[in-house]
Amino acid sequence: MGLINRFNEITLKIGLRTKIIILVVSLLLFLAVSVMIETAKSITPFLNQQLELQGLSTAKYIADRSPEYIYRSDIFMLYTIIRDAKNSNSNIRYIFIVDEKNKVMVDTFGNAIPKGLIESNEVIASEPHSVSIIDTEEGFIRDIALPISGGKLGTVRIGMSEKSLLEAKEKMLKGIAFTALLILLIGISLTLYLSHVLATPYQRLIQATREVAAGNMNFKVPQWPSNDEAGELTRAFNDMTEKIEQSAQEIEQLSIMRRGLAQKVMSVQEEERRWLSRELHDETSQSLASLRMGLKYVDDAQSLTEVEQRLNEVRKVLDDTFNGIRRLVTNLRPCVLDEGELAQAITRYAREFEKRFGITIDMSLDEIAGLSREVASSLFRIVQEVLTNSARHAKASQISIILSLVGDDIHLTIEDDGVGFDVTKVLPQTTENQKYGLFGVKERVIAFDGKLQVESTPGIGTTIYVRIPGEVLSCGQNQSDVS
Repeated sequence: MGLINRFNEITLKIGLRTKIIILVVSLLLFLAVSVMIETAKSITPFLNQQLELQGLSTAKYIADRSPEYIYRSDIFMLYTIIRDAKNSNSNIRYIFIVDEKNKVMVDTFGNAIPKGLIESNEVIASEPHSVSIIDTEEGFIRDIALPISGGKLGTVRIGMSEKSLLEAKEKMLKGIAFTALLILLIGISLTLYLSHVLATPYQRLIQATREVAAGNMNFKVPQWPSNDEAGELTRAFNDMTEKIEQSAQEIEQLSIMRRGLAQKVMSVQEEERRWLSRELHDETSQSLASLRMGLKYVDDAQSLTEVEQRLNEVRKVLDDTFNGIRRLVTNLRPCVLDEGELAQAITRYAREFEKRFGITIDMSLDEIAGLSREVASSLFRIVQEVLTNSARHAKASQISIILSLVGDDIHLTIEDDGVGFDVTKVLPQTTENQKYGLFGVKERVIAFDGKLQVESTPGIGTTIYVRIPGEVLSCGQNQSDVS
């Protein structure tokens, strides 16, 4: 286990390119060595067999031609036969013929026959020939003994040297080794190229990852020309960085917008407080002062009829005060919203809006049961915001409001005939142009997983589409049931 763990540690430290090179070179070396070993193992028996066949063929030739000259005791012709046979084959180290008593008749040694050579190989009566391997100073000799005329006239002995056999074997192995080396070099070259092709995209991705981690979202990996996995990975990485950069820009824009909204909220709160203070001072305070004066006049009345008359005046002032307070409360938050009566709240606000700005408003409002307070309040505020934008910026003369339940979804459509604007230019620049109204509408819609669509054409008008999914209704009903 320790050795395996050590091997794994070393492997994990090596780069991808080095791993590929080591793997391919190791496989090529293994194949080359295996081929050489198997070739050496398979070719040696074959060459030995061929050497024996050459020796037997020569021995049979001599055995077939020598009986005539043995009968005539023509030693010269016998010598001529074995000399010519030896000269015709470089693998033959020696040839000699012995008679039936193992006495040498002719030989090619020139000098004395090496001691013990004659006795080293004898043919058994049941065998056609005999092969014996003799270890000499020159190497191994295959001594072949073939009887002449069944052994009655003697025996032909031929010594086949393995020297040329070994030389041929060595030459063949060198050729195989050279070929293997050439293949190895070609394999290494191809491996280097292949490792470059495989590793380069990942090295670029590593560099790109570090750049992105450092905050450089504009860094792009050079496009890899191939359409394989590396090319797809490069394209996917570039797409990912583009989406991350786009998301980061959107998040930054949202952050700026939220800061702007927070400032607007504080500004609106201050404006509402000033308005509330002004309304209380101008109407409520004046009414209460009138009420106080009226009560004082009641104390100064001289008759019951005058008391009754002045009490009626006080009652009228008190009714006006109640109506003013009720109108003030309605403007701050319509009480019907707490009961889920969204259509009534929009209708009342729209009528007051018509009186205030002189803009005609057409309405088609469905009463939607089961609305939660949050959904009703958000839709009401969307209508307020859009109508305010139409009055302040669009210069509209007519507005249409449609509230309906389509399937399970709530649909709100607000359309005006104002000056309109270029949606593709204005909406992406809401931060720079401080257009927090539309952004606030979008935030309210997103809060309920809804959809907002803005369509506008310069000189024609603007249409706002809002869709709130039906799940919000069920959630609102469940909350109402629980409460």
